[in-house]
Amino acid sequence: MRGRGLALAAAVALATMATADARAEERIVSLGGSLTETVAALGLGDAIVGVDQSSLRPPEVAKRAPRVGSPRAVPLEAILAVSPTVVVAYDDLDPPGVLPGLRGLGVRVVTVPRRPDVDTARRKVLAIAEGLGVPERGRHLLAEIDRDLAWPEAKPRPARKVRVLFVQSMGSGPLMISGTGTSAAALMEAAGVENAVTAFAGYRPLNAEAALAVDPEAIVILKRALERIGGLSGLAATPGLGDTKAVRENRVVVSDDAAFLGLGPGLGKAVRDLREAVYGE
Repeated sequence: MRGRGLALAAAVALATMATADARAEERIVSLGGSLTETVAALGLGDAIVGVDQSSLRPPEVAKRAPRVGSPRAVPLEAILAVSPTVVVAYDDLDPPGVLPGLRGLGVRVVTVPRRPDVDTARRKVLAIAEGLGVPERGRHLLAEIDRDLAWPEAKPRPARKVRVLFVQSMGSGPLMISGTGTSAAALMEAAGVENAVTAFAGYRPLNAEAALAVDPEAIVILKRALERIGGLSGLAATPGLGDTKAVRENRVVVSDDAAFLGLGPGLGKAVRDLREAVYGE
């Protein structure tokens, strides 16, 4: 019996080593900023051999890995040029024939839906971890995210939610504000604040009259957008925003770009930071 037990233990150890060796030989192409962050957070950043243009984090991966295309249009030839063994992508990747083409050539494909809500983001972690053969790491990462998402037991919930306006910018374009159905809206809901803009879905250019009409009690603005307009003094001078209650009372939260836009592994921390900034620790 003891001999059979030792043999079984040895077989398990060999199987574990074989799995580890297989992962070490993995060549991953990750097509999406939050997907790349998730792969790296699962401890597989060194295996990434190609990314898309939206993959800016972690910086060591973004600097090293070749770019194989834009966030929504990735040529099959560019992916194959880096000889991947597995591709992690959203299920709506363009052109439509790329993912079937990869599968037809024997490349493993791990896909997740592109929906801007927290539950989908949570499931994304587990799906990627399972697809890359590290399910236990996925469960551990999700547990960390959930700890940050949870409302602190010792902190009473506010009697009324604070109305928050989310502001960002796209490159050199105008400032944009978030309506419903965006990743920013999902994070605001998870943080227990009220989205000040519900009259439209998606993002729209900032309208001074509309901003004054909703008169948010707090503003969340992405760091790059704030830098582009000249910091807090520039925000105070921006038509429509400078006269809001949020700016007058200095209730401005500067947020990390990737956390609010990507719903990646940093989403729990982004929710916790917003909640603490608005309601206090």
